[in-house]
Amino acid sequence: MFSHVIKVYRNCGLKPAIKAFLHDMKAGTLKRKQRIFYQCSSFSAKQRENTVVLGYRIVKTDSVRLHMDMMCELEKIIKEKNPAVIYTDELRCGELLYKPDFAPDNLDSHNYIGNCIVVKENLIDEQAQKLADASSLWEFNKYICSKCKAYEIAHVSRALFEDDKKADDGGIKALESDALHGSQNADMVNKPLVSVIIPNCEHVVDLRQCVESLIYRDDYKNIEIIIVENNSKSDEIFAYYDELIREHQDIVKVVKWDGIFNYSAINNYGAGFAGGELLLLLNNDTKLIAPDSIRSMVQYAVRDNTGAVGACLLYGDKTIQHAGVIVGIGPDRTAVHPNSGVPFIEDGYRDSIHHVQNYLAVTGACLMIKKSLFDRINGLDEKFAVAYNDVDMCLRLRTMGMLNVYVPQALFFHYESRSRGYDNKGERHERFLRESEMFRERWQHIIEDGDPYYNIMLSKDVPWKVDIVMKGGMNNGF
Repeated sequence: MFSHVIKVYRNCGLKPAIKAFLHDMKAGTLKRKQRIFYQCSSFSAKQRENTVVLGYRIVKTDSVRLHMDMMCELEKIIKEKNPAVIYTDELRCGELLYKPDFAPDNLDSHNYIGNCIVVKENLIDEQAQKLADASSLWEFNKYICSKCKAYEIAHVSRALFEDDKKADDGGIKALESDALHGSQNADMVNKPLVSVIIPNCEHVVDLRQCVESLIYRDDYKNIEIIIVENNSKSDEIFAYYDELIREHQDIVKVVKWDGIFNYSAINNYGAGFAGGELLLLLNNDTKLIAPDSIRSMVQYAVRDNTGAVGACLLYGDKTIQHAGVIVGIGPDRTAVHPNSGVPFIEDGYRDSIHHVQNYLAVTGACLMIKKSLFDRINGLDEKFAVAYNDVDMCLRLRTMGMLNVYVPQALFFHYESRSRGYDNKGERHERFLRESEMFRERWQHIIEDGDPYYNIMLSKDVPWKVDIVMKGGMNNGF
């Protein structure tokens, strides 16, 4: 534990290290509690050996033991949905692992389903049989799921198997070589023009480091930068605009928005000047870190089934500001950044920081989308002047059947709200509350049904927290 805390201190400083120490103390207690909790359940030789049920086959590695209730739970889900494929939550290396509903990009980037999956026997062809004999079922899981529609893949939110072996999936992480990009083709034949839209008022220092990181550090050169000037007064910022146009007139343009600050309206206005196939909505208080960030986002954004693509954003102390958005949790049950404040060197719950993930939403502080799609949905809803406009747009994309994707290989600093401040006082706070209420009213059905990428067994108050209830010394949480 202490070596981990020292590692966090060296990378992120004292405050994150203290947070990591307290987290490790709680995690150790929780893991012991989970182990005791799971030992209250029973396993039998019959359940371990019986791998055929109702025309389905349980495919698992030798390291997997089945829970005594596995057959009962399978019968229920089969009668209810008759799916082609079923997977469940698990106890992995002594820790409860609660998974999302089917997330194709998660599966492409790592074996989140694990080493136990239930498949209709008629899907297991010769190729599947070969893959089923491997020490890891990652390739088998990808192959089988690729043969099915998303609605044919069912997830049981209950830990119904134990695996003492860590899922060795060969998954590709953002911390690894930046030449690697999951299942996407790193060498794109066509490099579409990306129109980067940056709203700005004053803050010349922030804007300069944002723009310079795009021009000098980014290795994706087919971009144009559209700065939407909003009511600046200082000579300094207009001098910088002149400098940009003089030195980079081939890629930079400055357009003027005279209205009051409305993040949605400003971005929609800027999009009207865009000539690119793709839009990148970008805050002026960001700074590109990884040179292949835009390229990594483009590889997902160009797909026909993809709506919004988000990046990994870090605070200045190298802790997470954004790594995906979960809807319907948090104190006001709107939307939260679940990994906020976690050191970047950490993996996050179920490896959620460094692997590509599907989420219901990603932040608009750095969001890529096809311009044709942005126009089709009429851009950001201008009723959400500041808050939740990005999440609202992502949910509208989701209702169209689009996948929203978090891509950690795209890495930026985000000095959150440094240019605008926070909406926690006075009229700003009142507007935030109004927009929060409007969001809840519009998306109440999703809030009530639950975010499909956030397991129902996890806390709605504290992201990723596993709540275990012991009654009479018996296991009732599976």
